[in-house]
Amino acid sequence: MHCFFLKNIPEPGTVTQLEKRERDHLFKTLRCRPGELLKLCDGNGVTATAEAAADHTVRILTRGVAERDRIEVHLFAALPKNAKLDALLKPATEAGVTSITPLKCRYSVAEKSSIPERWYTLLEEACKQSGNPFMPQLNEAVSVSEALGYCQANNFQVFFGAQHGDYLMPQDFADAPAPQKLAYMVGPEGGFDENELQMLENAARGITLGKYIFRLENAALAGISYLYTTARAGAVLREKNL
Repeated sequence: MHCFFLKNIPEPGTVTQLEKRERDHLFKTLRCRPGELLKLCDGNGVTATAEAAADHTVRILTRGVAERDRIEVHLFAALPKNAKLDALLKPATEAGVTSITPLKCRYSVAEKSSIPERWYTLLEEACKQSGNPFMPQLNEAVSVSEALGYCQANNFQVFFGAQHGDYLMPQDFADAPAPQKLAYMVGPEGGFDENELQMLENAARGITLGKYIFRLENAALAGISYLYTTARAGAVLREKNL
């Protein structure tokens, strides 16, 4: 069953219309006919099943609200070469990341002055493909010091990739109360400079993903998955000990 994006999903029984891009894909590209079923999501946790109706509309059949994951991972990543986060946005969404914030680093490429509309489209597509009902929040670029200040103010546990860092264990998260707010910081392909690295070492925990160097996009995805998996295993340990 194909999934489509609709910002405001109405109550069951309502007949509504998808936005033009989604509507054209459903009825022109896929040649959907009245009575065929489809899924809907709004990126804020609301999902629905619907059926195609007459005049290129859809009728809502069921509507539900998903529960947010009690483990949040917030990604802070320097922009890859050519200032393109495109290759990272989709897999980060599929991995379940809560927010994505570009990092302004000494050795990173120049950040964009505003968030491109294309990035939101990529996040929508990733939600539809993966079944993730929550679209990550996209934030304006910040410096490493600004990112650390934000994480401290919001009680985030902060981690960053370090070739000789620690290996995380489920026990590291077993005593942490839910919800857990984790932040992962990924530097540019030239690495963090000495000042940035010093700030991270003072306020965050360096973790290793292996003995070799990752491309930025791969380091981000590996770190997100590593944190989620280990934190969830820690939650299982906590529940067993209660």
